[in-house]
Parts: sequence; structure tokens; C-alpha cells
Amino acid sequence: MVGAFPAAQAQQSAADAALRVEGLVANPRTLTAAQLAALPHHEQRTIDKEGKPHVYQGVALRDVLHLAGAPEGKAIHGSVLAQAVLATAADGYQAVFALPEIDADFSPHTILLADHRDGQPLPAHDGPYQLVVPLEKKPARWVRQLTSLRLVRVQ
Repeated sequence: MVGAFPAAQAQQSAADAALRVEGLVANPRTLTAAQLAALPHHEQRTIDKEGKPHVYQGVALRDVLHLAGAPEGKAIHGSVLAQAVLATAADGYQAVFALPEIDADFSPHTILLADHRDGQPLPAHDGPYQLVVPLEKKPARWVRQLTSLRLVRVQ
């Protein structure tokens, strides 16, 4: 079984994966795969750049930020509107999201912190975690191999 070892290795690394949530949050923390798995799960149907459909599974980014005490709902007003989430990948790639883009009171769309695609764990080059941003024409902010989320003030 030549191909079994890499798949088992990828699943092992996903089980050990952690995501750091820090910055201007009330409770900075490192979330384990088990803590993330305990959150409500969602699906996001997408079409890749080759036109192939995929279904991503994971948790809402807003639920992850809630665990760390990020502002949400009515707390997103005034100076808080000048805060953003900086998502960082293992290779240093970064993307920014305004808090209203993430919050259910502002946006009808759910940004997904995915850990599965088409019923399988994300491949190693994408996972163990990847952001999936609905309705964007280009997946440039679909940060793969996500390692941290930092709430920052935009100056």
C-alpha cells in the first residue's frame, strides 16, 4: 500500500493541528483540532478555476473569533470598524478581512474555516485549515495552510 502512508501522515498532522487566535481579542488562545471540531459545521459549495465543483466543510470564521472574544454584533461600531482580521499561512502569505465581512449581523455570507473538501481532509498543500470566502471571483483570500488569525487595528 504505497499511497496509504502519505494519507495517514496528512490525517495525523490534521489531528495535531492548532490555530492561534490573537491580537485585539479578549481571550487570545491556541485552538486545537478537537476544539474546532466541537463548533457547528457548515458547507460551502464552490467551483474551482477549472470549473470543477467542490464542497468544503468546516466551521464559520465568526464562531472561531467568538471563542477568542473578538467584537461581534452590536459591538462592531465606532472605532471597532477600523479593526481587521489578518489571516496568516504557514508560508507567511497573508490576507485581511474587515470585521463586518465576518459578522452575521452585517453579512449574509459565511466565511468558512474549512478542514475538509468533498468529504475528505484537505490535502497537505491546502490544509489542515483553509479559509473559503463565498462569492469572491478570485480565491486570493482563500488562505491555505492557515496558522493564525490576528485582530489588528488599521492605522
